[in-house]
Amino acid sequence: MKHKAFTNIIAHSCRVPGKTVVLFARNLKEAGLLTTGARGVNAPEMTVLDLTRMVIALCATDRPSDAVEMSNRYRVARSNEAATITVGDRKIAIPAGEELEDFLSAMLGLPHLVLTDLGLGLFIHWNRLSAEVWICEAKITFKVELTKEETENQRYGTFAGITTTRGLASQELTEMAVPFYLEKEDGTTWEEMIASGTVSKVAARHIFRAIAQDTVEPVTGERS
Repeated sequence: MKHKAFTNIIAHSCRVPGKTVVLFARNLKEAGLLTTGARGVNAPEMTVLDLTRMVIALCATDRPSDAVEMSNRYRVARSNEAATITVGDRKIAIPAGEELEDFLSAMLGLPHLVLTDLGLGLFIHWNRLSAEVWICEAKITFKVELTKEETENQRYGTFAGITTTRGLASQELTEMAVPFYLEKEDGTTWEEMIASGTVSKVAARHIFRAIAQDTVEPVTGERS
């Protein structure tokens, strides 16, 4: 998937003006946080990690000028405690100290049906400098490293006042991740699928076939 399709999909799913998404992407690219290279047909393919960084930036601020600063702060936020999420016959382990970027990128790269069943959600609390990832109704909290001033401004060990939260629910996150999943499974770029009008057929092969064959185990939502 090239840059243009990448920003269009994000703008559509996040319900954010396309020009705003382009500004976010431009600032992250200039900071070396997004894949860069030649333009046109030789342009590099965007990745799930690029999507992860864009999602974090868009949830961490509504100002493109702050995208790099906020992305850099939240993407390295660390999980508070260890947890294990059971997904069918597999277990997803979240060790204490796991970085938000690494964990969210791994989740967005999962097979479509697994990702759908996870009910994945990302919510960033601006004034509390924390992020929450929801999986199977379990909440994983990631804390940003505080500056000395921020630590001193805390009241009784927590931030006071009204919490400002910006986030994305499962439907939007899954919608943005699906094209990357289809590209990986089919070995075809998103642009080629669009141009040939085969998106539905590709989805049928790699998503609905899995349903018919019952190859994806249900999610239990257990946490230990």
